[in-house]
Amino acid sequence: MKVVEVSKIAELKIFNSEVMKEKKTNEVVGTDELPTTVRATIGDTEVEFTPAFTDYSMEHPKKKDALLKNAEADKRMDVIFHFATPEVFWNEGVTLYDRSGKSISKDTPNVLVACDMADTYWRLFLDEVLTNVQIHEFESVQEYAQAIGNSMLLSRSLSNVEKIGYAALATGNEAYKEVFEFAKRNNVPMNTAQLYLDLKLKPATTQLMMLGKEPKMVPTLGRTPEMAQKLYEQNTMTFSKGGATKRYAIRVENSLLKNQKYSFDELMNALKTIPANEIALAELQGCAEKEMCIMETLTSWMIKTKRQELEKNAA
Repeated sequence: MKVVEVSKIAELKIFNSEVMKEKKTNEVVGTDELPTTVRATIGDTEVEFTPAFTDYSMEHPKKKDALLKNAEADKRMDVIFHFATPEVFWNEGVTLYDRSGKSISKDTPNVLVACDMADTYWRLFLDEVLTNVQIHEFESVQEYAQAIGNSMLLSRSLSNVEKIGYAALATGNEAYKEVFEFAKRNNVPMNTAQLYLDLKLKPATTQLMMLGKEPKMVPTLGRTPEMAQKLYEQNTMTFSKGGATKRYAIRVENSLLKNQKYSFDELMNALKTIPANEIALAELQGCAEKEMCIMETLTSWMIKTKRQELEKNAA
């Protein structure tokens, strides 16, 4: 893999500004179409070219307005935009396409093949002018693919829990902070933490809040962190650590509480007193839905204990 020195880029004869001017003059862009070219600063020169893609490239949705319109350029860190010279692709019979999906003829000037990188995926057509551009000359398409594979192997995006954490950090939102802290403290998935705290966080809202923007509808907790922790710890004893981490038990418990047939204290008492063999039997039963098994077993026990309590008080 060879990185082309800035001083030698002109020798490759990639860029032809006159052809680009002629293309822009004759081009008619529809209202629903997006530009297929980008501008970039390479050395001391600003150039315009068409990023090319192959059938193996990461897909580029043509519309992502809901997410991208809120991104602020002055709050983005610098990244390196990687491109490859197109000749090796054409020579090996690999078809190149522009952003709109139109094939690019061999030897078309002002074309560079985009190298798929996690941190430049959206920014390729979002940044007004690309800076920190590197152009690579690969000996083969296979070498190009290997370079991307080895680079992307060491890349990863934020986990769901980490996204919640950054949303809390960027906005100071208490509900998000509590979900993040609950998930980290108990080592449970983000969805499980939401269930214990009795709220639902939407992915679009989380993305917006990661940008530091508060949504119109601010998420609020349906249960205090103390009650959520108390319920979780009891579930680890009643259903085991694994059972408490999964969604089945807590979804059943939320349903029982929302029906308002039982109070939180009555639920906690049932979880403390239900025999272990009842829980084991519920997990072994051949119910079509696991939640239904837990619901039937837990409800049956709560009815039984409530009846016993009434009989005791009446005696």
